[in-house]
Amino acid sequence: MRKYWFLLFIFIILSIYLKIIGEYNFPLNVLLFKIINYHQIALLNSFFVFFSKYGREYVWIPLTAILLIFKRTRRIAITLAASFILAIILGEASKIIMAQLRPFYYIHADLLVPPPHDYSYPSGHALIVGDGAMVLYKTSPRWLWIPFFIEALIVSYSRVYVGVHWPIDILGGWLLGSWIAYFTVDMESKGILRPIEKLFKVS
Repeated sequence: MRKYWFLLFIFIILSIYLKIIGEYNFPLNVLLFKIINYHQIALLNSFFVFFSKYGREYVWIPLTAILLIFKRTRRIAITLAASFILAIILGEASKIIMAQLRPFYYIHADLLVPPPHDYSYPSGHALIVGDGAMVLYKTSPRWLWIPFFIEALIVSYSRVYVGVHWPIDILGGWLLGSWIAYFTVDMESKGILRPIEKLFKVS
């Protein structure tokens, strides 16, 4: 068993625990939410709202498209795209299975964005940006992965800051996203994505 599978194991154990007790009954989860969401700084609100709204699709889709244009980075783009597809499927399935409600259904939340009405765990934003950040970490030079890793952390934090996610939603998203990233990079190295790479003339 490859070492990265422990990420999936931890995600599953954490998910089972949360399914049994519920996110609201995890005291540290509630405390961290209050610390982050109840201490908003007015000068930073627009900054975090921007990343919460636009830091996923409006960053990672264009990035993948740009990387696909250049021959030297097409393999990275294809790996990213494959990992995002897997993340969307597993993320939506996890939300349905877990069926955890967002914080504002249980406690007061200082909402800075319209309240989403889908389930909370794992965070889809944290899942996608965490997945993308880890794919870049495994496949890209520092000048590329470091700024996007920082962007992914900001997006993840912003989801709690604006009041729409529990902190443990973010942790779950990163655990699952990191496993998907390692798994996809591993599959690419084994040639699983080779037929797609040939279509885009990846050497």
